[in-house]
Amino acid sequence: MIRLDPKNFEASDGARIYYYSTPRNLDTKAVLLIVHGMAEHAIRYTEFADFLYRRGVIVYAIDQRGHGMTGTFDGTLGYFDDVDGWQRIVEDIHELTDHVREENPDLPLFILGHSMGSVVTRTCLIDFGGLFKGGIIVGTTMGVSKAVRSFGKTIAKAEIAKYGPTHPSELLTRISFGGYNKKFAPNRTEYDWLSVNALNVDAYLKDPLCGFTCTSAFFYDLFTGLDYANDPRNIFRMPADLPIYMISGDSDPVSNMGKEVRTLYQRFKKADMKDVSITLYPGKRHEILNETNRHEVYQDILNFIQKHF
Repeated sequence: MIRLDPKNFEASDGARIYYYSTPRNLDTKAVLLIVHGMAEHAIRYTEFADFLYRRGVIVYAIDQRGHGMTGTFDGTLGYFDDVDGWQRIVEDIHELTDHVREENPDLPLFILGHSMGSVVTRTCLIDFGGLFKGGIIVGTTMGVSKAVRSFGKTIAKAEIAKYGPTHPSELLTRISFGGYNKKFAPNRTEYDWLSVNALNVDAYLKDPLCGFTCTSAFFYDLFTGLDYANDPRNIFRMPADLPIYMISGDSDPVSNMGKEVRTLYQRFKKADMKDVSITLYPGKRHEILNETNRHEVYQDILNFIQKHF
């Protein structure tokens, strides 16, 4: 298994941001930047990175603020920033993207985001999509309804005022995710919705850098990011010729069993995106990159990258 080398850079606001990368060699043909999801971290993508590395694609994988090594060394998991946290994490990825391009000026660069990271990735494609050769949107969501997001922001602001921005919000966690596991009753664990793959669920439960409760400020930022990424006016701002590949399990409650992926696909097509494709994997759940059919998923992603070198 290839080793993901830990590295870091100083962001423009002085924060220390950690990321991992695989080494380049003579067979390298492309680069993939991975943006992980909520309450997880980059090292969980090692098997996927190993698969790609052995087939000519090197990986850079960021530990976003409040996650992984970045959150551990900063001291607060599940927290982006006091103000404009969503814009801040998007700018972190912009800065890392510039660094990746400087290190690999001759290689095509793709970006992949999973779950919350897919919404971050969609924001990146709106704001600076021209820097990439393609985008891979994994396990995405349109989020709770706009009305519920507005209500959630109101709750988040009230909690921030009362407890401070780093308060872990059990209430907003329940509002956002409380119903996911009910679709798979009777439940073996509280995270059955993540994966058909029981080994993956158990590994997630045992990982101290997974499954933590995110903060009130985090949820405010997440709802803000969903509003931005879902706005049809912003979708129209993406480069029309940018290849996009959307993948999800069709039993993923985060995407409402794939329905929201189809909705987003139609919105992208309506925005005159010229190269948008979609794959829904039957019976598979949220963490499609860790599912029982993950090597099929890996190959589909590799095929997309190779098609658009």
